[in-house]
Amino acid sequence: MKHSLFIVLFALLASCSEDPVARPNGHMRIGLPAQNTYTALPFEAPFKLQINAEAKAIKKDVLSDTNAAEFWMDLAYPSILSTVQFTYKPVTENLEELVRDAQQLAYKHTVKASGMREQFFAYPEEGVYGLYYEFSGASATTTQFYATDSTSHFLRGVLYHYSTPNADSLAPVTQFMRDEVLKMIATLKWDKAEEIEG
Repeated sequence: MKHSLFIVLFALLASCSEDPVARPNGHMRIGLPAQNTYTALPFEAPFKLQINAEAKAIKKDVLSDTNAAEFWMDLAYPSILSTVQFTYKPVTENLEELVRDAQQLAYKHTVKASGMREQFFAYPEEGVYGLYYEFSGASATTTQFYATDSTSHFLRGVLYHYSTPNADSLAPVTQFMRDEVLKMIATLKWDKAEEIEG
């Protein structure tokens, strides 16, 4: 009896409210960096490219003398928790090995990805040739690339989002960062001084 009285009372109170109104689904607003101001790297590197003025370039330490000619850097976008990691290696009769390693590292992400797209790019006037990869699904990386002039320079870039890999929620950030990576590839130039010294 006590329970049925409570149910009747609850039904009366609930019926006194206004009619339900359908509301559209809401999504969290992501404040993306502006894509209208680009600048050069703030330090010397064996390559040059244009980076977003809001991104933070971080030069990484080389681990030993055996790879002293290598160059590592991160390009961080703190406001969207994304980073492009760059690894530069000089080509010294090892181009086939460098390309094979870059391709194997890219294909490792197909285990978690629901799809992968490869695209060849070439900028002959700058001696820049390579492959660009896009991954869809729950992969740890959504975008990778490698570029080379096939004689002296090799550069690999990998995009990471430092958040849970939810493709739907990250879609605006992923598209923004893919545009950024393509801009970097399109403005990539090799440092000719490195070529002369090598």
